[in-house]
Amino acid sequence: MTFPNVIPGHRSTRGPRAGSLAAVAKPRNSADNSSEPKRPAPSSRTNGPTGGPRTPKGKIPVAAESAKRSRRFLSGSSPASKSTNSTTNSNDGADDVATDAPRKSKYAYGAGALIIIFIGAQLVSSLVYALVQSRTTYDFTTPAGVGAAVGQASSQFAAGQMFSIALPPPLWLTAIMQIPLWLGLGGAPIWFAIKKGKGVVADLGLRMKLVDAPIGLAVGVACQLILVPLVYLALRPILGVKDVSAAARELTDRATDPLSIVLVFLIVGIGAPIAEEIYFRGMAQRIFGRRLGPWAAILAAAAFFAATHLQPLQFPALLLFGVVLGFMAWRSGRIGPSIWAHVGFNVVAATGLLFHIGPS
Repeated sequence: MTFPNVIPGHRSTRGPRAGSLAAVAKPRNSADNSSEPKRPAPSSRTNGPTGGPRTPKGKIPVAAESAKRSRRFLSGSSPASKSTNSTTNSNDGADDVATDAPRKSKYAYGAGALIIIFIGAQLVSSLVYALVQSRTTYDFTTPAGVGAAVGQASSQFAAGQMFSIALPPPLWLTAIMQIPLWLGLGGAPIWFAIKKGKGVVADLGLRMKLVDAPIGLAVGVACQLILVPLVYLALRPILGVKDVSAAARELTDRATDPLSIVLVFLIVGIGAPIAEEIYFRGMAQRIFGRRLGPWAAILAAAAFFAATHLQPLQFPALLLFGVVLGFMAWRSGRIGPSIWAHVGFNVVAATGLLFHIGPS
């Protein structure tokens, strides 16, 4: 007959079984069975700063400084003496102004650089023009063509003067004379964007995608063949019948050989569109957009673009075309589409004048 080790109501003299010692015994230093009294954790209400005297339990120290100073202390800054409290508070406003100062100067350049570039490009181009005119025998005011030469001879014969037919400058010289203007309008914004700004992509939107070429060319051709005739058809009651291509014809009439024809397309189809779009849509429109809305900036850049051509008769068409170019640049976030549209617009005009295609 067997008896249990433990009778209910009685403590066993043998103690627990050996196998159950691990379940009953617990470490002496355990937090649950420790006989030592628990020490309260440090508190900001009962303990002062590290190394300071301890406040008796149950008593709360009285703050010796203002709430603002206490918040500064709790955030990690060392407390200052009462004598410098007012000085510190008075300097807070100056620190805030100094912190906000870099935010106000967000852009490294603006309208001042825009004006300087335009005036500088025009001055350099005029100086080159005057230098070439003084060193050559070409007459830059004489229109090109056989008709102009016959007109000069007739007027000189009627006045009893000796025949002296003035010749306009060749196209290769005209192309060389455009380089200072292109460098000013197209090169200077790139320099500002690289040296003063955030780069040509961020400041000017100077980048292209494969889709920009077909879309841009289609828009430029449509503007030249559809938009421009509609504009002057609507303005015919006011302007009458005018030759809006007279200024461009002075250039194309000098293209009498294959080389000169290539130079015409280089001037109006490559050089002018790239330089003008970098300046007007890449730089001017974005600077205007800092203070104006997007549509106001597009209109302002288009008006600036049309006015700088100094052709009052062409102003309405150039203004609307500038709005189209500005919208393309704003909508896409880059000037690739507007460059290709400008190329298509100019190439169609030059082709019509060179090969006498379209209305005369």
